[in-house]
Amino acid sequence: MKMNSRRLIFTAMLFTCFANTCFAQSDTVKSPGLEEMTLEQLMNIKITTASRTPQELDKAPATVIVVTREQITARGYQSLLDVMYDLPDIKVDDKIYSGIRNTFTVRGTQGQEKFVLLLDGIRISSPSGEAMPIMENYPVNLAEQIEIMYGPASALYGADAVSGVINIITKSASSAKGIRVNASSVGGSYGYTNNSLLIAKKITDHASFMVSGQYSYDQGVDYSKLYKNDSSLSVSSYHTGTINSIYGPITPVKPIAPKYEAPIQSYNIYAALNIDGFTFSYFRNDFKVPSAYGNNTSNAIYNKDAFLRQSIDVACAAFKKSIGKITSTTTLIRSEYNLLPSSNYRNLYTNMEPGYKYSTCSMMKVEQQLDFKASEKFNMIAGGSYEGYISIPQSADLQNPVNSNDFIHGSYLGTKSYYRPDGLPAQFYLLTFNNIGTYLQLQYTPVKKINITLGGRYDINSRYGNTFNPRLGLVYKPFRKTSIKLLYGTAFLAPTPSSSYVQYGSFYTLDSGKTYNSYFLHLPNPKLKPITSRSIELSIKQYLTDNFSITLNGYYTGINGLHSFADDAQTTHLYNNMFNGIQVDYVEVFVNQARQQNYGGSMLLNWKKYIRKIQMNTFISLSYVNGKIDNALKESEETIPDAQLEFISPYMLRVGTDFKAGKISCSPRLILIGKQNLNGITDSTGSVMKRQTLPGYTLLNVSIRYTITKHWSVFVNVTNALNQKYKSVGFIMDLNKANTEFFYGQREDPIRIMGGINLIF
Repeated sequence: MKMNSRRLIFTAMLFTCFANTCFAQSDTVKSPGLEEMTLEQLMNIKITTASRTPQELDKAPATVIVVTREQITARGYQSLLDVMYDLPDIKVDDKIYSGIRNTFTVRGTQGQEKFVLLLDGIRISSPSGEAMPIMENYPVNLAEQIEIMYGPASALYGADAVSGVINIITKSASSAKGIRVNASSVGGSYGYTNNSLLIAKKITDHASFMVSGQYSYDQGVDYSKLYKNDSSLSVSSYHTGTINSIYGPITPVKPIAPKYEAPIQSYNIYAALNIDGFTFSYFRNDFKVPSAYGNNTSNAIYNKDAFLRQSIDVACAAFKKSIGKITSTTTLIRSEYNLLPSSNYRNLYTNMEPGYKYSTCSMMKVEQQLDFKASEKFNMIAGGSYEGYISIPQSADLQNPVNSNDFIHGSYLGTKSYYRPDGLPAQFYLLTFNNIGTYLQLQYTPVKKINITLGGRYDINSRYGNTFNPRLGLVYKPFRKTSIKLLYGTAFLAPTPSSSYVQYGSFYTLDSGKTYNSYFLHLPNPKLKPITSRSIELSIKQYLTDNFSITLNGYYTGINGLHSFADDAQTTHLYNNMFNGIQVDYVEVFVNQARQQNYGGSMLLNWKKYIRKIQMNTFISLSYVNGKIDNALKESEETIPDAQLEFISPYMLRVGTDFKAGKISCSPRLILIGKQNLNGITDSTGSVMKRQTLPGYTLLNVSIRYTITKHWSVFVNVTNALNQKYKSVGFIMDLNKANTEFFYGQREDPIRIMGGINLIF
């Protein structure tokens, strides 16, 4: 860390010392209800994510962090992104890449496509596995608790549960036969607004319903004004209409708005009806983000009409029935992902004209699960599922938006010519495939202090083949306040239709459209295989008192078959420099080519204390991660040295306290991120190539709430309260490359202040 590092470290030390001082005081006042529970009682609540059946947290065969409804309220969380910032072992890089906006590195494994998002156990992330932005599009306003499970989980959840699972557990309807309403409205700096409404009602003793909606709009920070001396953010060329790109001046036909615009918009809708054992639910997630993220203003257009808009719709019908010791759960799910036809890029690769995109995937799934609780010592779950998919992977850059209500067709951008006035017809791929999965898990408690979990899942996929993923967990509680977990598991990331069939590049003609050629195309590789991982972990939790715990975690993860760019002529030989009869100078494809090793650990401290009328819940987490990337599937095939991991910060520290005194609560959270590894190489002389780095940074986020009555409260959220001018890591960043379309570190938001009002009755 630079310049203010001493001041920032001193702030963190004061924060930590203050928290320790709080712990040293004696209990004097206890509040009713949940506040009377000890930390040990609160931390041993029931969860379902680790075993797909209710289980005490300390006995679950996984490392799971639980964020409660009380913490969501106290910390002013408005989105799942807000929650992710405070989680241990997770690094957040925001506003870094078109389409996905942000990325999350969990214990050294980068990408949100590598963990699965659930809502009450139902998958709400993309059915085809596409990486999606995480922000207000995933609801926290309807959460009773959020369960974050670390590590591989394909033994239960199948594809994509490589680095973990996040499960949002919804609130229940009121026990009384009235209407429960929770509404909030938030406004803040830089044109931010966020409004949510939840209505729940218990209709009868056997029926209830819930409806929830959330809409968010963020005008965004104008970085061209905030950093006037940073040429990579200058929009002076927008006023002339000619962009000075790294390929030379480009004057697009479509006009450019003479200002920096990067608004973000999202909404989510949820509805559920419960009648006895039947549950019917619907969830929609819709978001629009700039398509210029990651590129500087000389190589992409930051205008509000250059965006990617995507949506996910999930409808579910489930029936749960218990007969004796067996509980049966039958689930029918319909999930659909869409990249809307109006989505477009405007960058140097589209000659600054709109290049339109389109993609869709629908999935129908039926699943049957049986839970058999034979005794207090033995429990078994078994299940099977069938999933059918229909997908059109993401298209190349198109001249015009497709008509999704008609036969899907279009032409490649920039190919209109005298002999082809409509342009060169674009290639679309229609995929139909299915997946059959079966899983079995046994849990056995031979003695009171030991719990053993053994399970596995076998998937048969008609597109990329078969996979088997085992799981083993041993939980040992030698004493009431001590829990030791030894965990092993494997997982796989399915090659998405778009990663297997993605295409981009451009065409040119020298004879007015009679023939076409291409200098470069990235083309599909249908033979792309899954990325696989295996992980082993040791976790030890010790309660020093009923209200103070320390947890130590250590892990090792090996990942194989990472997707890498490759020359088709040297690897797959799928094209022989030809595409649909067109000569291509260089054909690039994705291949399974690299391996990765992650190792690290974390220390978590949690304590709860009362000082007179002040209640405090404090946490500290210190995380360490390291590892390397091998550039071949086998050591003997490597042609260059191994490299350090990218996107990681080896050291991360988080400190936070939720204070509550009467009607006032305050929650400051301090995040210290160490130096950050980029993609670029700074030293290739050793046995492991060293990555370029960006300086670390410190964030202080503060939430304050005042409860006016039991029905009304007001709150203020301040993010980046220290107003740090910091940067995060983006893709393909190289600080030594003089002529680049990417930033030398992605600028992040300055201090932002938001105020809101909350109504509950």
